[in-house]
Amino acid sequence: MEKADIGLYGLAVMGSNLALNIAEKGYRVAVSNRTASKIDEFVAGAGDLAGQLVPNADLGAFVASIKRPRSIIIMVKAGRPVDL
Repeated sequence: MEKADIGLYGLAVMGSNLALNIAEKGYRVAVSNRTASKIDEFVAGAGDLAGQLVPNADLGAFVASIKRPRSIIIMVKAGRPVDL
């Protein structure tokens, strides 16, 4: 499988839209999320852009699926995790 140009971890509202915007520009995007079921839902709803996405539930596989030098965007949903 071809490696992704960039990785994005965190598929809440902002992260999922950012991943789609990057994919729409022609980049392959590795995507992952803490909740694995969200990854499948996201890719299923990506339509024609699904081919630009490299989904991974396993963090090791997620990192390995990105070209070197690796660039990873980490999106944290607003709320308790960022308020601590």
